[in-house]
Amino acid sequence: MATRRFELTTTVPADPVVAIDFLSELSRHRGLHAFMVSAELVGWGRGADGDWREWLVIDRLKLGPIPYTFRYRAHITRTSPTSLRGRVPAAPGCVLDITTTGEDAENGGAVLHETTVVTAPGILVGYMAESARVAHTRTFSLLPDELARP
Repeated sequence: MATRRFELTTTVPADPVVAIDFLSELSRHRGLHAFMVSAELVGWGRGADGDWREWLVIDRLKLGPIPYTFRYRAHITRTSPTSLRGRVPAAPGCVLDITTTGEDAENGGAVLHETTVVTAPGILVGYMAESARVAHTRTFSLLPDELARP
């Protein structure tokens, strides 16, 4: 197995709790996430680390010129009012571990920081990490305008 890691930061015009609330609701990511077609809540509960939700996500990606539909489950745990952890077993042997935190920005709003670690077989890790980076970068770039809406 191989790993790749990337980090993203953005500032949004919302309280950190509100921003993490938004990010924890994957169904609200449609239109922001580069590949997401839908996200359906399929389970929820409380664990040692906090309240969790499980989502069935459908993405539409391309492998070269060939489009394909990709279905996976995403497990999101709200680890505190201003943080969450995501675990996405995207395919056999391929896992994304995501940690997102929010803190008050100096001039109001919130600074959001996300760290994603992609683990996959060596032949797939580059593709998996780049696809995740593209999707999450787009989400973080559009998030400030989305959270500015009344």
